[in-house]
Amino acid sequence: MPSLKRRQFGQLAAASLTSTVVAGLSNKAVAQKIQLKQEILYGVKPLATPNNENREDQTPSIELSTAEFATGKVLSRLNRLSLFVDNPLSVPKKARAFYVAQSNRVTKAVTLKDGSLVISTVSSTRNGFFNHLLFTVGNAAVPVFRAKKVLGFKRSNQTVESLLSLPNNRLLCLVGTEGVPPFSFRTIDFTTGKVLDRDDLDLPPLPLNHRFANLCQDAKGNIFATEIGSEGIPILISINLQEKALVTGKVIIKRLAPLKFEGRPLSNDLKDLGFSRSGELYALAADTNRKNTALFTVDVKSGRMGRIKNFESEKFTFTL
Repeated sequence: MPSLKRRQFGQLAAASLTSTVVAGLSNKAVAQKIQLKQEILYGVKPLATPNNENREDQTPSIELSTAEFATGKVLSRLNRLSLFVDNPLSVPKKARAFYVAQSNRVTKAVTLKDGSLVISTVSSTRNGFFNHLLFTVGNAAVPVFRAKKVLGFKRSNQTVESLLSLPNNRLLCLVGTEGVPPFSFRTIDFTTGKVLDRDDLDLPPLPLNHRFANLCQDAKGNIFATEIGSEGIPILISINLQEKALVTGKVIIKRLAPLKFEGRPLSNDLKDLGFSRSGELYALAADTNRKNTALFTVDVKSGRMGRIKNFESEKFTFTL
């Protein structure tokens, strides 16, 4: 074989390097495409519950749907009928003077690090409100459900309106009063279902007349939610449990941007908010005709939202 001149060798080496880089980029693109296809989206909504159910010690019935995020293809729908709680202890009750009918709401769905789901619900009854945690044992792909009642509230009208997972088997919650302000941050021991009296996170007080909802957390530990003040426009807010005010020692709330779609501020709050496995923030909201619910992208810095596709659900969460 004749010897190669230096220039020829350099050309061949450069060509080889280019092929390697192109192959690497191609493989990376394929891997990203596969990862996107494999990302799974869970949707949760309440089902009709018979009036003879024990709404204190039984969860509402729900539908859990599983879909491919990239294609929107629904992989399964599972109806989980009413389930008795593991901790049927008494909670405060008080007959309500103004009462229409019994009702159930799904207030949040979150995925834990082990792949299981936790779903919070609120049941409204003549004697007050009952909060439940419906959860899967093991991976939610083959769900075995169990349930707990939320214990430890001092009043019968306190409601868990959103939640997310914290270390040490705890849940961070937004607690409302019959679903409306005033709101407060509280923590729940997931093992027992009990609201903790002690605040060791230095959680900040919340404005009395503002509505807060839609807790979620990114991969770096930053917590996001929505806030609605007197203007009626949802604002994206964030907190980091490690960032505290020098004067009060409480965690700082950062107000990022009003949420807007097609250049105009939203006039109603979102149904839900959550981060995908790839780190993108998504919202579930009513579409412009308010006839369907749809998924939207959310730009964290500007608050701009972009519609993706219809998604029939009340709450959603991604696999981790």
